[in-house]
Amino acid sequence: MTPTPGEPGGARPPAAEERVRRQYREFKALLASNNECLALMAGLQEDLRFVPPLPHLVGERIAAVFERTVASVTALEHVTGKTYASFHRLAARGRREVEAFLAAEGRRETPAMAVSLAQVDASHAALVGGKAAALGEVANRVGLPVPEGFVLTAGAYAQVVGLPLWREVRDALRDLDPDDEAGLAAAAASLRAAVAGAALPRAVEVALTERARTLGARGGFAVRSSAVGEGGPRTFAGQFGSLLNVPEHDLPRAYLEVLATRFSERALAYRLSQGITEVESPMAVLVLPTLGARAAGILYTQDPGRPGRGNLLIAATSGLGVDVAGGAAPADLYVVARTRSHAVLEHRPAEKATRVVAAAGGGITREAVSEEERRRPTLSTEDIQVLAAWGVRLEAHFGTPQDVEWVLDERGELYVVQTRDLLVGAGALHRAWGRPKAAPLFAGGRTVFPGRTSGPALALAELPRAAQVPEGAIVFVRRATPEIVRVLPRLAGLVAERGNVAGHAAALLREWGIPSVFEAEGAFGAVAAGATVSLDAARRAVYDGALWPPAARSVEIPERFAGGEADPLHRRLLTLRLVDPSALNFRPSACRSAHDVLRFCHEKAIEAMFTLSDSVLDRAPHTARRLAGATPIRLFVLDLGGGLAPPAQAGDEVRAEEIVSRPFQALWRGVMHPGVSWRREMPASLGGLASVVAGSLGSQSSARRALGEKSYLLVASDYMNLNSRLAFHFTLVDATLAGERNLNAVSFRFAGGGATRWRRNLRAVFLERILRHLGFQVDRRMDVVNAWFRKGTAAETEAALDHLGRLMACSSQLDMYMESHDTMEWYVEQFMRGNYAFATERRPPAPGEPPAPTV
Repeated sequence: MTPTPGEPGGARPPAAEERVRRQYREFKALLASNNECLALMAGLQEDLRFVPPLPHLVGERIAAVFERTVASVTALEHVTGKTYASFHRLAARGRREVEAFLAAEGRRETPAMAVSLAQVDASHAALVGGKAAALGEVANRVGLPVPEGFVLTAGAYAQVVGLPLWREVRDALRDLDPDDEAGLAAAAASLRAAVAGAALPRAVEVALTERARTLGARGGFAVRSSAVGEGGPRTFAGQFGSLLNVPEHDLPRAYLEVLATRFSERALAYRLSQGITEVESPMAVLVLPTLGARAAGILYTQDPGRPGRGNLLIAATSGLGVDVAGGAAPADLYVVARTRSHAVLEHRPAEKATRVVAAAGGGITREAVSEEERRRPTLSTEDIQVLAAWGVRLEAHFGTPQDVEWVLDERGELYVVQTRDLLVGAGALHRAWGRPKAAPLFAGGRTVFPGRTSGPALALAELPRAAQVPEGAIVFVRRATPEIVRVLPRLAGLVAERGNVAGHAAALLREWGIPSVFEAEGAFGAVAAGATVSLDAARRAVYDGALWPPAARSVEIPERFAGGEADPLHRRLLTLRLVDPSALNFRPSACRSAHDVLRFCHEKAIEAMFTLSDSVLDRAPHTARRLAGATPIRLFVLDLGGGLAPPAQAGDEVRAEEIVSRPFQALWRGVMHPGVSWRREMPASLGGLASVVAGSLGSQSSARRALGEKSYLLVASDYMNLNSRLAFHFTLVDATLAGERNLNAVSFRFAGGGATRWRRNLRAVFLERILRHLGFQVDRRMDVVNAWFRKGTAAETEAALDHLGRLMACSSQLDMYMESHDTMEWYVEQFMRGNYAFATERRPPAPGEPPAPTV
């Protein structure tokens, strides 16, 4: 029989030792469940950007999250010895509500595949898209002439593309960089081919052909995109395709071709840059008769370059206005007064050699313009006055300047064929798919949520209260943590040097739709505080100045954060409210979702393991073996499994090199760093040890064990728990270091000392300053320091432990030297420089004296 680790000769381990191992196994199981749940929830959040929450698409994963949440609660109960019956009830109730919600989503009535434009107004934008909804509003609410037509709805898109192809779309767009031209071209080509080759469901085909037949157009049809969101604050200008003069028999092919333009390179780049999700921007398609156009063009109800003058601009060309919007064809330009007479203030005629007209067999063609027509104005005075009057009415109705497309048919009748909001002045539309010409201030990292935004830069070592963050700021932090929820309503964007894209903070940023980048090493110092910067999260770059307007969020402040009721999927599963472990509401009664429960379980399990050696091994002090070595720590080691090399699993002593625990080895490298000195002479300026330690021992109640008693080290292959007493202070370190970053965590506690309270407090400030610089979250209260480093990569966590070991070693007895705040600042500076022995040519500065120069 093979001896169990820590059982010399295979003897049965003492009860206390076995209890420690059992608690560690439960702790590992809880971490594994927590990690699986976070991965599942991150996957759900990602997929819900591409597909609605239907039972057959997300049901199994949702059930798995609830099951693993219960497993985490059970593991926590075993680790702590407490019961959490309320969590079991919450999980059961939450699962019932979410499954009922999914079932209702699955039974939801399929929307109409097509609707007449006569039935549409602005309130139908989610069904018919922005372009069709606005056109229906013009016809049915403003009362201006609009061609008869119909719309193939977003429901039809879901049947053709949204549901059958969502996985292909997700996989093609996942981690796609808008600057990767080859990758963008490949993704666009594959998705366009998939859409063009899609089978048209019978219900969609019948809706299309029957509506077209009923419309009875004498010529062909105009087939135009009408994506949800198109024509609003996000204009999608020029992103999608339209086809003119399509024969009736060719409408199914034309419909698929227009849908495929949703996946053109420029359309993909636009959505990625703007942070627009696939599920929030399905494409409806507007079908109108192709009008025999004598003239066509664009009406701006304000001059975008000079909005204060109030003039209207009309661009007009002969024939169909296909090339006017894109600027590919010359057009007459009329500057028109807003006054009642709508006088033409300026007319700039254009040279018109050709015009676009409908071709006989379908499609469009160019024909020469006669000499007589070239000399004749494109629009009469009456036409100009009618268009100007319409523009004033449309701007008044929609409450904002409008960009209007119009057609003058061969009979002399004017029609509105499109209107959308016109961005003018400082808010004018930028080419959101283009790359800025200027070099970025910083580039790198991983996108959490894409989008572009501008605002004042704010660099924060730790996230403050919301009142300290100006509205619309782009915040730069060392590490993104769930405490970010305090400032989410004020953020325009966020850049973090460290952060887990599958963690809690990332989930919150995605839920709020805030452009954000993690793992942006070096970004913290790349911008000047208060400077206006622009963030392109999709390209993971920060630029100087305001290149874009503040991001239009994919959602406004979510109801679940604003105090309203959200859908059960978010309320009971995904939403995280329990974000700050130090807050008064971090307790079981504040948990509302599975995400809250997981967060609570994770924090409380680490807290329980933090003091495990005190709570168990003190009852059985002979179960561990002494660490042999030259350090002043009287350290006893217990192997929880895989923490010691096989030759070290017997005997009364163990050497440091025989401990194969990854976190211990990282910490120990720092403790034994050649630049660190465990011994230093007492400072000459002190009037004897009695003056230093006087009154200092009364505050040691935070340490469980008396001075000089054993220090314990529990180790496993990827775990360590150190509880030590040295030189009048006590230290706790609990760390997990694994390949999966969601498992990685370092917790540190330091208290006490041999000097006066003032000197102990100064050493605690010294520790706080260094730990914050190393990326730890820190809570210091007088001479007690608690710090956390969570969810870093293996390399980041290893480096944090290494530097923590150096800090622990070099700060031993340092309270004896803390004569003043200036002295403390000097020690901080020396540690930052790597002078861990604090070697100087002369003593550190006395109170009021400038710091000594470094050697």
